[in-house]
Amino acid sequence: MVLPFRTMCAAAALLTGLMALGSAFAQDSERPAYLDAIEIEQTRDGNIITARGEVSVQSGDRLLFADEVEYRTDEDRVIARGNVRLHDGNLPAQTAEEIELTNEWSEAMATGFAMLMDNNGRAASAYAVRRSDGGITLHRAYYTACDLCEDGSRTPTWRFRAREVVQDPESEMIYYRDARLEAFGVPIFYSPVFAHADPSAPRRSGFLIPTVDLSNRLGFVYQQPYYHVMSPHRDIVVTPMVMTEYNPVMRYEYRQRFWSGAINIRGSATYEQEFDRDGPFGDSQLRGHVAGSGSFRIAPGWVWRFNVQLTSDPLYMERYGLRGDVDQETDFARLNARLLPSDINVRGRTRQYFVNVTAMGFQSLRENVDDNTLPVIAPMVEAEYRLPLPGWAGFANARASGIYLTRNIGDDYARATGEIDWSRNFTLPGGIRVSPYAAARGDAYHFTRTNRRGDTLETREFTRAMANAGVDVSWPFMRPGGLGDTILAPRIQLASSTALGDDEIAPGEDSLNLELDVSNLFARNRANGYDAWEEGTRLNAGLTTSFRSKTSYLPDTELFVGRSFRLDGDASFGPGSGLDEQQSDWVAQLDVNFGNFFEAGVRGRYDGDTGQANRVDAFSQVSIWRVRGNVTYSLVDDAAVNTRVRESVNFGANFRVTDNWFVAYSGVRDLERGVTRKQDVSLVYRDECTDVRIIYDQTNYDIGNLGPSRSVMLQVTLFSIGNR
Repeated sequence: MVLPFRTMCAAAALLTGLMALGSAFAQDSERPAYLDAIEIEQTRDGNIITARGEVSVQSGDRLLFADEVEYRTDEDRVIARGNVRLHDGNLPAQTAEEIELTNEWSEAMATGFAMLMDNNGRAASAYAVRRSDGGITLHRAYYTACDLCEDGSRTPTWRFRAREVVQDPESEMIYYRDARLEAFGVPIFYSPVFAHADPSAPRRSGFLIPTVDLSNRLGFVYQQPYYHVMSPHRDIVVTPMVMTEYNPVMRYEYRQRFWSGAINIRGSATYEQEFDRDGPFGDSQLRGHVAGSGSFRIAPGWVWRFNVQLTSDPLYMERYGLRGDVDQETDFARLNARLLPSDINVRGRTRQYFVNVTAMGFQSLRENVDDNTLPVIAPMVEAEYRLPLPGWAGFANARASGIYLTRNIGDDYARATGEIDWSRNFTLPGGIRVSPYAAARGDAYHFTRTNRRGDTLETREFTRAMANAGVDVSWPFMRPGGLGDTILAPRIQLASSTALGDDEIAPGEDSLNLELDVSNLFARNRANGYDAWEEGTRLNAGLTTSFRSKTSYLPDTELFVGRSFRLDGDASFGPGSGLDEQQSDWVAQLDVNFGNFFEAGVRGRYDGDTGQANRVDAFSQVSIWRVRGNVTYSLVDDAAVNTRVRESVNFGANFRVTDNWFVAYSGVRDLERGVTRKQDVSLVYRDECTDVRIIYDQTNYDIGNLGPSRSVMLQVTLFSIGNR
């Protein structure tokens, strides 16, 4: 039975150091050897030189330590005995009870040989022989990444044993006889013979550790990755995913490095029907997905990147549990969970300027959404330049932005924007901090409105000019105390913005629904895009009270309360924003921190008249003894805010049963409907060399025509084995 390097348990990594065993002592006329010992003895005929007591031999970067070293000159043989340690440069140390070198020191034999490797692996053999051709044979050898007790009282979690291990330098292979894998001292895998690539050779191909899953949707699932090295800078992992209920899926991941960057492409393919909770339906056809990304340097400070994510049908990845292959994070926001972005991007950055150019498209993962109604952005341009002002003049930035957005079915949209802003910070006597600012902006628009049939209803072009200015004032006070310091920091901001005419209202392509919260109360323009604009004059006010504890039994605490008052102008944001009235909703945030023991926080938006909570987000986490837990609570009680789940709680906990055994649980519960949407239960064993997990996963969502899913997965990781 012949298996490649990645399959085998890295056992023969113990050979990597032994290859240099002979050359470690080889004489070199240009590199003399230095001997140091408590006692040196030479026989009368001079044929035997013996060094005893704390013997050390150094030749270049190589060091040998032993209790005794014997050199037989007539036989050209060196024997090192007792606590032998060999150090070769920065390589981990090798040890042995005895090492003997012969035949011009090109042949060697070691008894009680052991070594520690860079990957924390430990290898040993009863005795090892190095031949003159460079081949090495180990007898009664083992390899493990687990910690070992010197007295042998603790059996390693796993260990790889072999009666004989032979290294062949010509084929760069290592061959085994009577190999077995032991878990807690019990053999669990045996093979009379197998082979793998030499660890000292370049990267070689082979199998990785498989995963096993039992799912109500797919049945029994077995995934066996195979790692194939295509070149020193290219590799691919091919993973057949075999299941009892449906045809196999072939997964792959391709990686390649270039002189200026790298790419990573993941994907899968199968030939199968669609299926739902009731089973398969429709015709069999080729299905799959691809998720690839890459990044390349163009010049100092400049890179270009790409990201492509496509699937053959909207529910493909959900059916096969492949959602983890895609990335829905973009530079702009986290996209809707049912939308896949693909983009290409060029970005440049220095201390003086920033430029970003992007083209982007989308694919919907909803069966009832036509991809022709989704926009194609080509291009979107953002640029910023810091104007070189003297320090006393403050800071000024010039910005430019543009976007062109088209749909096969739906509205088209184009915008160009230029902006310049200025700010300056002053610190007045008494610690008062004053920050005035001003900005001016111009937009140019061209957009087309269509109906559901795609007929053009209106085409408009217009330009508009806006400006805003304001001043931000804060005045912190601190009162030291024996138990802690109390800080009181009131802050006010007076801001004024020009108004827009009725014919200057943009279509709102880039402005999502805005909600007032702590993070944007003092924003100079609270709109979350270019299309929306907050006009009129407003006064924003807030108060921060914090306590910095000097003791372990009192927490660090911080409370913020604030509100916005519109002094003139019409409301720029609709119901649900918290800003549609002249006096806004209250926003507040409380954080309590006991360090690593306990932490909690709550952020909310409350009706300005009744004080009723319109939005609450809270979290807490605790760590006591062997228990760690966290809870996140979310409430949306504003009827004008559109959301699928209005009240929910996410919670998770793990209990450390022993030093190595853990039990973990996590769940997501929709409190309004009284339904637990997702939960996971894990049993974990982990030590310095092993990670074994049994995971039960249950989801209770109706996604398209797929019903709830349940699965049990076994994941095994033996550190330093079968990992890329």
